[in-house]
Amino acid sequence: MDQYTNEVKQWLNERFRATTSDGYFYAHQNIYGFKSPYAEPGIALRYVIMYNVLKALSHLRFDTLLDVGCAEGYMTAVIRQFFNAQVQGTDLSEEACTRAREIFQVPADPVDAVQLPYADEAFDVVLSSETLEHIPNYDEAFRELLRVARRAVVITVPQDPPQLVADNIRRQVPHAHVHAFTLDSFRDLIPSAYAVQAWGLYSGILRLPYRLVEGRPISLEFRGQYEQLLLKALNPVITFADKVMNEGALKTLLKLDDWLAKRLPTQRQLIFVILKDPTGWVEPAAAVNVDELLAFQVPLHPLSDPSQAIAPKP
Repeated sequence: MDQYTNEVKQWLNERFRATTSDGYFYAHQNIYGFKSPYAEPGIALRYVIMYNVLKALSHLRFDTLLDVGCAEGYMTAVIRQFFNAQVQGTDLSEEACTRAREIFQVPADPVDAVQLPYADEAFDVVLSSETLEHIPNYDEAFRELLRVARRAVVITVPQDPPQLVADNIRRQVPHAHVHAFTLDSFRDLIPSAYAVQAWGLYSGILRLPYRLVEGRPISLEFRGQYEQLLLKALNPVITFADKVMNEGALKTLLKLDDWLAKRLPTQRQLIFVILKDPTGWVEPAAAVNVDELLAFQVPLHPLSDPSQAIAPKP
């Protein structure tokens, strides 16, 4: 493991020990439900990604699934519930794997994605959501995902502006996005015998409505003078919207996002389904139950040995 990966691992371990000042685990994912202040900002985006992962998986037939980069296990546990599948998680961080086991009873191994300790075709489906953009040699990790998958690989990544990625690299931001992906990104790495389904999500047109649903003010950090002035005017509107924008608004935006993804190239996120068996893409038995997704949550999780890096109290 190189120095950069070791530094990222240390950063992740500190992150997944972080608590609020009242001692509860400060979640990375939406484990506590819609609009919980005990989770990081970005809850609307995470629901959009989770919804699209479930939509992709509904087209596949599988009994086993490996989640590479599982964080605290939320996505892995949701998939287990929706599809009654046998799941396994991995993450670079030992602390993330500990949280996955504690909170969701998801088996999780602390391993590097570029060298997975599993046999060829060990899992029907392999998932890697919001992970490859963090890995400098992501092509090695991609080949490992293909190797251990029997039927399909599902990947989500952001579609970041190249200048943002270049700035992350220049400033050496820990655990930052260090690749800029497009819908053609993996074409050269995918064997010609495999089929690919890919689409965009999280339309830029809906970025402000999603912000209003989330209801959290936008940080002024790293903003220019004029952008700060605009955000100072916008943030009170976002705070007010928090009182009126509920789960129904998010469900409406999810449907609209689906419609936009098929018609306009305005996506800010991408999803890929690589099929080892080109006939493996089937019509789903039912649509994704968004109400069930929004209802999935766990009680606040206390940590007996919290990190020194305390997150802001909700």
